Amino acid sequence: MVDLVAQVLVIVLALGFFTAFLVTVVLSRRWLKEHGEPEEPPLIDPELTRFGTPFSEIRTRADRLVRDGRAADDPATAYVAHRLAERELPLRENPWRSRGYVLLPMAQAPMIIHQSLTTADSAVFSLGFLAAVLGLTVVFGVLAERHARRRRANVELALELNRALAAEFDRSRSRREEVPE
Repeated sequence: MVDLVAQVLVIVLALGFFTAFLVTVVLSRRWLKEHGEPEEPPLIDPELTRFGTPFSEIRTRADRLVRDGRAADDPATAYVAHRLAERELPLRENPWRSRGYVLLPMAQAPMIIHQSLTTADSAVFSLGFLAAVLGLTVVFGVLAERHARRRRANVELALELNRALAAEFDRSRSRREEVPE
């Protein structure tokens, strides 16, 4: 009797995960219709290559400033940080796509785990394992969402904090380019 109840619960869990997967597919399609496919910035930005490779000192420092949401001390670093933040902000990732990728294997896992275990304790073990997997998935999903929100807020803050100093650097650079030698 316990094994039958466990089998029914495993099937219900599998159907629940599969239903959640189908919902994420529908929401993902709706999101793409409303927002369109996000455009990736070009791999090489000619403006940023003037400041060295992505691993150069100024670009590494600017990347840290953007990541932490801080202002730069000098105009050149502020310009690079502002440029990096501008490149990162328009990237809108479809929030439903990655969730759907996780839910499809989770929909198949209950059946596979339950069928692979044949002992009397298999039902209890498989339900416990599935509960642990579900719990970890929810925890990691919430943490990832918090991290993405915090990252976006820091990028917006860095963009705002470095705007004036970056504009000053851009004006001084364009004045130098206008003066004939």
